[in-house]
Amino acid sequence: MDKAISTVLLIIAGMIATLVVVRSAYPAVVRGGNSIVNITQRMSERIETQISIVFATGELDANGTWQDTDNDGYFDVTVWVKNVGSSRILGITDIDVFYGNAGSFQRIPYVGDAGGSFPNWSYTLENDTEWKSMATLKVSIHFTSAQPSGTYLVKVITPSGAYAEQWFSY
Repeated sequence: MDKAISTVLLIIAGMIATLVVVRSAYPAVVRGGNSIVNITQRMSERIETQISIVFATGELDANGTWQDTDNDGYFDVTVWVKNVGSSRILGITDIDVFYGNAGSFQRIPYVGDAGGSFPNWSYTLENDTEWKSMATLKVSIHFTSAQPSGTYLVKVITPSGAYAEQWFSY
């Protein structure tokens, strides 16, 4: 009889120990699995998101002199960025735009985040209502004065980390 009671107590203790281990390990396994799923989704989004800068230019007249050709009161650098990936790019106002000549790049804030300061950038979609595959985004970087002649870099980075950059001169 003593052996039977001891056996039953050992079985119960083993079941309790197993339950404690499972209850403590299971959440960690689930969190690890969720992390892997999230990383996989982000990597998939990044792989499917690709952009290309089609053209970049300053707001110049026919003689190559800075001119406020659109009469908005600013001197603009215009950059056309094409979505060449397979997914729609959300959060256009969250993209990062960097601009400058060698050694003096700066992040240009979106006009809605700039608080009235310059330079800032705004955008229009050229051939669609969303930045879907094959749609082109026209990014206008606004300055209060003409930029000096030289060679400049513009770099556009999407919220998922995909980017395109181009050197151009004027």
